Amino acid sequence: MLFTVLFTATACNTDDDIDAIFREQTWYLTYVQDGNVKRHPEHNKFYSIDFKNDNFTATMPNGAVIKGKWSADGDKSRSFNSYNVVTEGSIKGDTIAERMYEIIKNAKNYGGDTNWLQIKQDKNRYMQFYN
Repeated sequence: MLFTVLFTATACNTDDDIDAIFREQTWYLTYVQDGNVKRHPEHNKFYSIDFKNDNFTATMPNGAVIKGKWSADGDKSRSFNSYNVVTEGSIKGDTIAERMYEIIKNAKNYGGDTNWLQIKQDKNRYMQFYN
């Protein structure tokens, strides 16, 4: 009976562990989905994003960064919001960086777990990362 109670209690929990997914993690970009176009970074060009407390920093291959604040809700909605989003350095001419900026600035949801992460503007515009 104790096993049944414990199993039921854990099976009913549909919340994600936001700390495990986001905080103190560095995520590396796999691709950006931009409508019908999937954009992969060129070989030896790395795009990453770090989440520290309620701040994020996305680093581009040329050293430019996109930074701001973030919040997420691990319930069924898996909402993700960012605010105070700014760039330091130039992202102009870097299509992937420009798309990353637009997606994170307008993000509504996230998907994934501790191994992969999607930050979604909508179902056709999102970034996918691996850990």
